[in-house]
Amino acid sequence: MTLSISTMGGALLLTAAIHASAAFTTLNTLSSRGFVQITPFTRHVEATASRPSNFSLILPSYSHPTSTRVHSSSLFDWFAPPKENVNVKNNEEEVRNVKAQIEEAIANTDRGRCTTPTQKSVIHTLLAQLESLSPLTEPARDPRMGGSWIVLYTDAPPPSNGQLGFLKGIAKQVIDLEGGRYKNELYVGGKGGDEDEGAWLTAVLDADWKEWDGVYLDGDDDGDGTLKSGSGSSGIEVDYGATTWKVTFESLTLSLFRVPLFTQQFKAGTSRTWKMTYLDDETRIVKAGKTGREEDDWVFYMRRGIS
Repeated sequence: MTLSISTMGGALLLTAAIHASAAFTTLNTLSSRGFVQITPFTRHVEATASRPSNFSLILPSYSHPTSTRVHSSSLFDWFAPPKENVNVKNNEEEVRNVKAQIEEAIANTDRGRCTTPTQKSVIHTLLAQLESLSPLTEPARDPRMGGSWIVLYTDAPPPSNGQLGFLKGIAKQVIDLEGGRYKNELYVGGKGGDEDEGAWLTAVLDADWKEWDGVYLDGDDDGDGTLKSGSGSSGIEVDYGATTWKVTFESLTLSLFRVPLFTQQFKAGTSRTWKMTYLDDETRIVKAGKTGREEDDWVFYMRRGIS
């Protein structure tokens, strides 16, 4: 097989004299991979006299849809290994960088229980930045919601922040997706990766969850005579359940050295909203509120639990 490359009219043309017995095997392979197209004979490619029929080799054009002209650099691109999605790679790197900044910002805040206004402002700005990087449109329906989560930072009051009276511990959430239930757990004096092993004091809140329908939990309207938090800017009804759960508290059990001391039943209808604003394999951000309105939301920044 003999190949020669020449320039004609300022463009790079590929001309070939190919013995037919070897040519068709090569061309069929390239054609099946989308690199070339076999068309009726044209003046751009001339075959040898021994060929059984005339044919031409047309390389894909990046300059004009009907042109056979190609850029020399694209010849190498066709046979190069597949390139990574640059946008995805850049997004992953940015997520890692923002998470690292969040970890640094919350390091000396005792999981949010001891935070200055300046620290809180910086942390919440970084959390908003991470939220903006989420590609999910339905995080509340993502299977990664399930399992255990450890609260690393929150601006919520006790006991949601892992504090019970003057005692400080670890706040943990355990979500059962199939059963539609979850537990808020508080551990004091524990050890291990999640600091929940061998805790001498525990408090466990049992609750269930379902997708939120958008109705405010306090029963008040939003000023326009409706009980929902509104529709989208286009007037299309919002799918609240895609991002938000309504959780209903049932009971709270306090235990000493794993021995239950007492159980308190919540008043029927004691509910909260959970809005999932960020979720990946290892990290989750939730905004929990009493009514569903943004002004009463508390933010929780969590990592995946070990146990």
